[in-house]
Amino acid sequence: MRRFRQFPIALTASFLAIAVLAQGSASAAKSGINRDAQALARHLRATPPASKANADEIARLRQRMIAAIELVEKSHRGNGPAPESLIENALDFCEGMGDYERLLTMNAVLTTWRTANGRGLFTENGKFYERITRGRGVGDRCVFELIVPAKDFPAASNQLANVRLVTEEQKRRRKDEGPDHRQAAHRSQLEKMIAEKAGRKQLAAIENGPKTNSLGETAEEALAAWEKEREAAGELAGKLPNIRLAGRVTGTPSHMTRNRWRATAELTNLSNFPTEVTLDIYFLGITDRKKDHYLMAKSSQSVKLRRGEERSLELYTRAESSYKGKADDHDQVPKKERKHTQVRARGFVMVVRQGDEVVAFTGSDRLLANYADPKVEYSPLRSLPAF
Repeated sequence: MRRFRQFPIALTASFLAIAVLAQGSASAAKSGINRDAQALARHLRATPPASKANADEIARLRQRMIAAIELVEKSHRGNGPAPESLIENALDFCEGMGDYERLLTMNAVLTTWRTANGRGLFTENGKFYERITRGRGVGDRCVFELIVPAKDFPAASNQLANVRLVTEEQKRRRKDEGPDHRQAAHRSQLEKMIAEKAGRKQLAAIENGPKTNSLGETAEEALAAWEKEREAAGELAGKLPNIRLAGRVTGTPSHMTRNRWRATAELTNLSNFPTEVTLDIYFLGITDRKKDHYLMAKSSQSVKLRRGEERSLELYTRAESSYKGKADDHDQVPKKERKHTQVRARGFVMVVRQGDEVVAFTGSDRLLANYADPKVEYSPLRSLPAF
């Protein structure tokens, strides 16, 4: 018989401990990277184009750029991510920023930091200092300026992507010689960025305007159409409808969902008359140790459907971290072990009813669907703890 080598229990335990510590260190490092990126993102935020040239803008842009490159320098000196990675991660947190602005802002900040770092424009504490201490021109002063002057392109006069760091001599020489081909090329890129901003603004105006359904109707128009159809249906409108119900988990914790889960229900009225039903959505979690189900979120919505109408409705949970304390309390997890537990989602249960009559139901899987089955004598949904 083939013999397998056996390792001492103590040695195996040591390997496990090292693995757990490594996993914890990786999580802590990732958390630190996100904090650094979020701090930098506050200075890289998208800014609406200027309506006119303002001489005070360069001072504000100077402060923003200095704050940004000081954070990049701090990461460079420490154990943080490389400058390119940090800026890229930070831009992921900048909402409302298009591709052109992202690219030009990335280039502006990275180029400015490289210039400052190469010329020794940071003190021992990582603070920006305007006098060159390394390389050519030691002692000379560096200043921030707009790549494309405000008088030539007012809309870009408040954009971080239009800032660069030069020596005073370079600034004087440029003033005497006038714009060059580089400025013309950068203006072309800025014009595309400003056009992109205008397009996003128009899209936002549409998205933030009066909400409409799939038929382009406002809530008031849809209600009027439903009431007219119900009146025409007469007694049929009071009958139990035929509803098709489908559900999906359409979001998991991330920056885009604000660290929440999202479930989406899709209803279709297959009846030849309008109807009004109630949709109940339950989102369930499962504890890490005892594997007990609990209620993360619930919604109950009245839905008016015309003949053949389809409707999608969503339910969001709270942020993932808000459930951890109560889930650990439920499992009686010792405080020293709580850093090793996780918040886990189990899935959804959806029920369409008219009064007390269940019209349709579904769940993430067969077990959860059974929670809503009216044939089941006792549903666990009635006694689930809510965390």
